[in-house]
Amino acid sequence: MSAPGEAPVTGPAQAAAPGAGRAQSTVRRIIVLVLLFALVTVAAIGLSGLLTRVLDPGSTLVTDDAGLARALAFTFIAGPLAGVLWWWEHRRLRDPAERASLVWALYLVAMSLVALVTATIGAASAIAEGLDGRWDASSACVALVWGGVWVWHRWMRRSAATAPTRLVEVTPAIGTVYGLIVATVGSIGALRAIVSAGLEIFLPVLVSTRPWLLEVGQALTWAAIGAAVWWWHWTRERGREGRGGFASVLLILTVGAAAALTLFAVGTLLFVVLQLVFGTDAVAVVLRPLDTAVASALVGGIVWTAQSRILSARPDSVRRSGRLLISAVALVGAASGLGVVVNALLASIVSPLVDTDPRTLLLGGLSALAVGLPVWWIAWNPTRSVPAEEAALPARRVYLIAIFGASAIVAVVTLLLIGFRLFQFVLGPTEAGGLVERIRAPFGLLIATAVVFAYHFAVWRSDRRIARDVVPRQTIGRVLLVTGGDASGLVAAVRSETGAQVTTMRASVPDEVLALGEEDAPAVLDALRGLTARRVLVVATVEGGIRAVPLED
Repeated sequence: MSAPGEAPVTGPAQAAAPGAGRAQSTVRRIIVLVLLFALVTVAAIGLSGLLTRVLDPGSTLVTDDAGLARALAFTFIAGPLAGVLWWWEHRRLRDPAERASLVWALYLVAMSLVALVTATIGAASAIAEGLDGRWDASSACVALVWGGVWVWHRWMRRSAATAPTRLVEVTPAIGTVYGLIVATVGSIGALRAIVSAGLEIFLPVLVSTRPWLLEVGQALTWAAIGAAVWWWHWTRERGREGRGGFASVLLILTVGAAAALTLFAVGTLLFVVLQLVFGTDAVAVVLRPLDTAVASALVGGIVWTAQSRILSARPDSVRRSGRLLISAVALVGAASGLGVVVNALLASIVSPLVDTDPRTLLLGGLSALAVGLPVWWIAWNPTRSVPAEEAALPARRVYLIAIFGASAIVAVVTLLLIGFRLFQFVLGPTEAGGLVERIRAPFGLLIATAVVFAYHFAVWRSDRRIARDVVPRQTIGRVLLVTGGDASGLVAAVRSETGAQVTTMRASVPDEVLALGEEDAPAVLDALRGLTARRVLVVATVEGGIRAVPLED
């Protein structure tokens, strides 16, 4: 105890109290929200099971089986517990710190995604079965219950009393991509059934086991539901306005996936054409993958074009990353084709272990090479001179290191495999197959990866020399913004202009005189211009200005 007039003694435990309080709050949120997630999931499973027994005319409502007991327990125990836990959490959300919690934002993202996926799968399955003349009560009840869960959690995300202030753009971005995937898969299935039905007219040997109209209708059901999900998240959930890092990464990955789907399908089409002209297999065997290839090429090309247009409106750094990913996808196809061509050429000079025509292998490799190489050339443009600013870009450096690094790993693995086959041949000369037959597949892959490694390593060395004297444009590592609410537009502007990582912190002062808003973006960028620091704190001043404070490490 301190004497009168003396300052109170502050011990280590008192100094650590604020940090310990934050840790306790984080642990409490994790436990409560994980438990709420589990209870909502269990209650939804139980309620859908009970509704299925009510709506399925072929089931008995009251039976002495374990399924009914499980559904009753899940519904009438987990349901009320989830309600009580939500009531308690809803009271806690009156505190702005609770709504700004990362755990709360992650809970809403996870539960919204699970509910959306489960509801759409249930709805599509129920409608598809209905087109076939069957009533699928289980899928319909799953769609109904989980659709209600999704609506409930959407209300949480949109309500001013419960809306999170972090990860705001994550759920719309994920929902947009999910809807696009479902719509793409459904469209490919519908178009594939149409093409397959057309081929059966000319080749009766290609007989489908299902009515093509039913197959088209069921696939279009998935396509329509996916398109509805995409439209809702793109427009109503304002997914099109997402400019943050997460939304940009998803957009780049979507463009890359669409490019991969299209290039693979076009390569398959070219392989079919080459087989028809130069191959020896039966026509029915050659045309077997044609329906899927045509559908994938058309739908994938449409998605690729549409997503590329969206990508073109993004900042230059995002556009460059998209082109690099397309270049990587095309490079994988071209390198695979080169390896297969070398494999086929070696197979043509030896007697294969099995009775196969190396011509088919050669045509497959040429198809992949003919499709992947031009696209890689257009996306990468190896003949142009690279300016110093571009050579110094982190995205380009990461791309080059990833490519020749992965090539080196594949080369080492193939060398080990070749060594194994070589020693196996020496130690077991009585086994069937010569040395070339044993090593031709890994040797072809080794040649392809060696070419890729050598080229990209040389480019990386050249870029290092070019960019050696370039002063980096970005001189700020992280920007800390003190905001008064949702400032996603401000965050996107700072990230796009500076390239720095951006962290937002909510102001807790009542009048929020130090808090930044969306309208402060031009002033914030002016304050950051010319600064050099690993971390910079940006706040609004009492006088109405903007203050950027470099922080020590």
